[in-house]
Amino acid sequence: MAIQMALTENELIEKHTGLVVVQAAMFNPTTLSDFDDYMSSGRIGLLKAIRHFDSCRNVKFSTYAATCIRREMIREVQRDKDQAIIRNDKSLPNKEQPLGLWEILPDNLSSMEKEVLEARILQNYTLKEIGARFDRSKQWAGTILKKAIAKIRERYERET
Repeated sequence: MAIQMALTENELIEKHTGLVVVQAAMFNPTTLSDFDDYMSSGRIGLLKAIRHFDSCRNVKFSTYAATCIRREMIREVQRDKDQAIIRNDKSLPNKEQPLGLWEILPDNLSSMEKEVLEARILQNYTLKEIGARFDRSKQWAGTILKKAIAKIRERYERET
């Protein structure tokens, strides 16, 4: 039974990693290391969501998971701030080269995928609004977004 549960957890983690990527990108990480930190804390949030989700409540898992992931990322940011204050090194310069959001993303994203990601993540457009912006359907926008997230996930997993 525990093995079956573990397989189910692993399958759910694999299925919803894209949600972690999207939430991490919403925090506008400035370095690849920051993005990795958000991904790590996001995975912890996803695991907590999987373990504590109650299907009897009228909430979609992805909605519940997004909240748990975001909450865990916020906790991570707060812990980092607290540690910086304790160590009193908040004013020390970061030795890493700062990166913009688009430098973190894979080079193989098309301009359309980048525009859809930007509209969804940075401008908080709905899929319907994105589709209308490009004279397409919300399903089209969702497909483009899923492809972009898959490419981001692939790059991230290859680098870790």
